[in-house]
Amino acid sequence: MAQTEKKGGLLRKSSASKKPLKEKVVLMYDEIFTTEDPSKCNSRFWEELFLMKVNLEYLEGKLEALDGEELMKIKDNINCLFQHCIQALGEEHPIRVVNALQVPD
Repeated sequence: MAQTEKKGGLLRKSSASKKPLKEKVVLMYDEIFTTEDPSKCNSRFWEELFLMKVNLEYLEGKLEALDGEELMKIKDNINCLFQHCIQALGEEHPIRVVNALQVPD
């Protein structure tokens, strides 16, 4: 039986014939790091994001890898992320609140 290994946002099967799978939260982070509005195709993007466990290692790595020019291209999405973190803090759903608190660490 193939074992699943979790590392850096990737879920991998130990079998060499399988492609690595990314966690859903990592896929959503990747959407934030594009120039498109991530909620354009999914109106519930932000609600879903804060229901998932934060992957700080992956998120910090993505932010640290950006240079100034790249950061300016996605600043609207980064600002939107922090705006939605603040909004989530006022919600009654405890999972959203905890996850929103962990993002800006």
